[in-house]
Amino acid sequence: MASDDDDLWQALLAVTGDQVATEADYEHGYKREMRSDLLRYVTFMIHGEIYGLPIEQIVEISTAFPTTPVPRTADFVIGIGNMRGSVMPVIDLVARLKLGTVKRTRATRVLIVRHADEPHGIVVDRVLEVISLPPEDMENTPGGIGSTRADFIMGLGRHRGRLIIILDLATVLDERDFLHARFRRERALQ
Repeated sequence: MASDDDDLWQALLAVTGDQVATEADYEHGYKREMRSDLLRYVTFMIHGEIYGLPIEQIVEISTAFPTTPVPRTADFVIGIGNMRGSVMPVIDLVARLKLGTVKRTRATRVLIVRHADEPHGIVVDRVLEVISLPPEDMENTPGGIGSTRADFIMGLGRHRGRLIIILDLATVLDERDFLHARFRRERALQ
């Protein structure tokens, strides 16, 4: 009977292409989860790049919901949305980072975050997973990145050989940028 079960598992793994985790893999994962200094991030995609925000800043992850445009707001503000009775500004993170505009698909998600005691919606291409990173896997933002984009980056992390760009939520949602954009638009209309 055990041989039949083993054959079934081997056939299933051959079809799916998945690799079998070894006991050492489980031991490594267990030891890693036992560390108290691990930093946890929600990761998501924007224009093919992986970004992350500290998990404690995320209140909820939602599918896209209706928004109402607000006149004379920053280009990256999609509008105001109502999520279960909570009204919040919703921003296009792609536009905020000056990478173009988000193309909404079935995978598009809205990260509901809390900043300055207020909810905000941040639209991303898709959400990936929650990861845990030890501090030694984190790096400072290297020089040479345009100052506009570098301001939004808190640091860089490595996870499974991939680079994760960790965003600074306070800078992404800096109220001054919302106001400056509004004043620039008002001047342009005069």
